[in-house]
Amino acid sequence: MGKLFFYSDQVRGTPGNERLDQLLLEGLDPEKLKIAYIPSTEDRDKTYFKLKAQYYSHYGIREMMFFDLFSEYDPAQMEPLLKCDIIHLSSGNPIELRKALEHRGMDELLREYFNHGGTLVGVSAGAVQFGKSAKLFQLFIGDSGEKINALQMVDFDFLPHYNRWDEAYKKKVRAYAETSGTTVYAGNDGDGLIVDNGKIQLIGDITVINGNQN
Repeated sequence: MGKLFFYSDQVRGTPGNERLDQLLLEGLDPEKLKIAYIPSTEDRDKTYFKLKAQYYSHYGIREMMFFDLFSEYDPAQMEPLLKCDIIHLSSGNPIELRKALEHRGMDELLREYFNHGGTLVGVSAGAVQFGKSAKLFQLFIGDSGEKINALQMVDFDFLPHYNRWDEAYKKKVRAYAETSGTTVYAGNDGDGLIVDNGKIQLIGDITVINGNQN
């Protein structure tokens, strides 16, 4: 198996994010590294892509690939995508990103990439995709419909921006964890976690909300 990097956000200047970046790039040659960027929404002007390319350029990384799920989707780019050293799933709306990944048949391909040793980075909505479901965000928008399963690369759900949510929503999250038996890892901005060979490493301030497994 590969590695999963869960970022609540990904901005320079916070100890947690810098530590995550350090561990992500440890032992790698930035001049030879290629990162694929998958946007969570339409980005025709490459605004968000350029910002992320600038972020990684701080570490000396110059080669970035834009892999679109929307109007510029090109299935011929699938093979180059899977040859990248790191695949980055961007922030945004986790439910819309979930639908876009499913629509393009990306789920099995990303699981295969991970199972064969690939490294995936998820920021906010992107990190949510690695977990069991997007149910936490269905709760937020008041959608009580059928649970939207995520990539299920891990047996927990990830909740970013925990420091931003109000107590009423946090109460819903705790109730969901208890009734569904799902463990939730909730990260404040600037923090995150890593899953490497089944082992979880917490970086910064992470709240673990344990589900009732009985």
